[in-house]
Amino acid sequence: MTEFELLSVPIGLVLGLGMTNILSGIITAVRNRKQVRLHWIPFMWAFNFMMQLMTFFFVIWDLNVRFEIIGENWTWKYYGPQMFHSVLIFLGAGMILPTKRESNIDTLIGDFEEHGRLALIPLMLAHLAAWPLNMYLHGASMFAAANYMNVVCIAVIFLGFKSTKRVWQSISSISFGVIFICCILTIWSRPGHVDEPPQRNAIEEASSKSGVEIKAEWK
Repeated sequence: MTEFELLSVPIGLVLGLGMTNILSGIITAVRNRKQVRLHWIPFMWAFNFMMQLMTFFFVIWDLNVRFEIIGENWTWKYYGPQMFHSVLIFLGAGMILPTKRESNIDTLIGDFEEHGRLALIPLMLAHLAAWPLNMYLHGASMFAAANYMNVVCIAVIFLGFKSTKRVWQSISSISFGVIFICCILTIWSRPGHVDEPPQRNAIEEASSKSGVEIKAEWK
């Protein structure tokens, strides 16, 4: 077992528990649909959280590729921030949907406005933390496109958190989902892709130092 395989287990458990909470919330909502009227906005945010959790696996794999190329070891100064980042996403995933029936709640949107919207706070913090972590761990520049998009995501999430009008809550949840999908397809870490610029720069540096051409494929 490699160092990365061992250290990725706790992060994987945190992310997996977050997914379990969301799926349990969906099951609970469907089973209690006669007592608690369903609404699509909490489900939309649950979908957004599922994407966030799954994407984080790509992030740590992308980071592992970078570390292998530059010969960096996984130490607490690198591992700790990644664990903290995953915990933020887990906290939000655990609050977005109720996992048990609450007697004082008769609509799912009512639960979201009372409790579920709090899940958007750790989600905003996760995207806020992503800016310095992209620079510190992935070697991205301060004004990289990935960092700009994190700011856009924070603004959209904040709109959904602060707004009390359904129309703005709807716009926020849908907009975040569309933006996030576009980013994971074109900008952020994703499977089958060597990230740019961090990994590409690391490959070029490693090639120039060793004098051996390292072949990489980018789209």
